[in-house]
Amino acid sequence: MTHLNFLDNPETFHFAVVGDRAGWHRPGVFRAAVERLEALGPTFVMSVGDLVDTGDFGMNPDLVTAEALEQRWAEISSWVGALPMPFFFVGGNNELRTEAMEEVWARRLGPTYYHFLYQDVLFIVLNSEEPPGDPMGGMGDAQLEWLREVLAENLDVRWTFLFLHKPMWELTDHPAWVAVEEALGDRPRTAFGGHAHRYSRSEVNGHVYYRLATTGGGSDLSGIAEGQFDHVAWVTMTEQGPRVSNLILDGIWGDDPVAEVGG
Repeated sequence: MTHLNFLDNPETFHFAVVGDRAGWHRPGVFRAAVERLEALGPTFVMSVGDLVDTGDFGMNPDLVTAEALEQRWAEISSWVGALPMPFFFVGGNNELRTEAMEEVWARRLGPTYYHFLYQDVLFIVLNSEEPPGDPMGGMGDAQLEWLREVLAENLDVRWTFLFLHKPMWELTDHPAWVAVEEALGDRPRTAFGGHAHRYSRSEVNGHVYYRLATTGGGSDLSGIAEGQFDHVAWVTMTEQGPRVSNLILDGIWGDDPVAEVGG
């Protein structure tokens, strides 16, 4: 043996983050990812929105019916609801594009932005779809004021994570994200977004933010060098801060891979 310094600090925990499934999803990929996550056993699973694929609805109000939306939601909910650990939804443009979609969200999940604490770490879910349909994303005054209050009430947490769909930090001087950065101040933090279906790591004001690729969403899958691959992000929260790894789905198998490929 090398030593007996076991990695069993109770303040260390693992969580996973899934990327986009919507945007002309590829059947079977997201469901397989959920099954892999159950086997891996993170403490909980986060998302970055666009899991319920409504791209074929467009903006046609005749297509966006409560019945049609409920069917899409029921499918996703049946998969993630079977996980033994909590799964946290984030609203994307595919879930919050119209008033009808917002109503289904509210009935199923409640608010479109919320927060929780785990092991003295603050997790904040933001709604980047205010108002609905803005291709650049946005956040209303009420949400920004709520964010300021949450941050003021949690000044001494050891880390803050933010999850939203549109990675607005990539847009120069986006007014909503300027307000978010001002509210965050110099607290240690990490942010996760999605939407573009292409992976990117950015440093913003000395902090690392991630735009995830896909977990079954539309993609050319042109490879890691192009940032186009199916994956889940695996986050290990340590005393020194988070460590982020990317688990490429093609490399995650169950305990009988021969059977999985029909061998």
